[in-house]
Amino acid sequence: MLTWVDLLALFSLALGIALGYRGGLVSAFAGLGILLYLLLAQLGLSGPGWGLGLGLLAGMLAKSLPLPPLSQGLEALLGTLGGFLLGLFLALSLFAGFPWEEVGGTLRYPSASLPTPVYEAVSQSPFAREAFRLVWTSPWLRQALSLKGENPR
Repeated sequence: MLTWVDLLALFSLALGIALGYRGGLVSAFAGLGILLYLLLAQLGLSGPGWGLGLGLLAGMLAKSLPLPPLSQGLEALLGTLGGFLLGLFLALSLFAGFPWEEVGGTLRYPSASLPTPVYEAVSQSPFAREAFRLVWTSPWLRQALSLKGENPR
């Protein structure tokens, strides 16, 4: 059964896709900004979202630059893909943003120190543990979402 945490993540994914479809080229560049953010995070520049900011700036400038015109369908497809990347990144960051703790050399996700309604929603979620495991085992996502070896409190 889906919990409110899953609904928030699915809503962010759906919103990213919908805005991507409507935004077109701007959202396509925002998706490229997510990829650029992941790349820059590997170099230690994951601060205030450099890649995403550059992607959005390039997207806004793309409307005023003399680029060859794209068909409406191609622009919607590229925007949808960029919006999907943006929504997926937001959903993963939502799941990975909940605290975790190390108990006896193993990770416990979510942390038992969470308030009871939040703990129950995250622990009963069919997606939260798998999303956290994906982020934790992927060095790119782990670096981009600032999941270091210890739990920041």
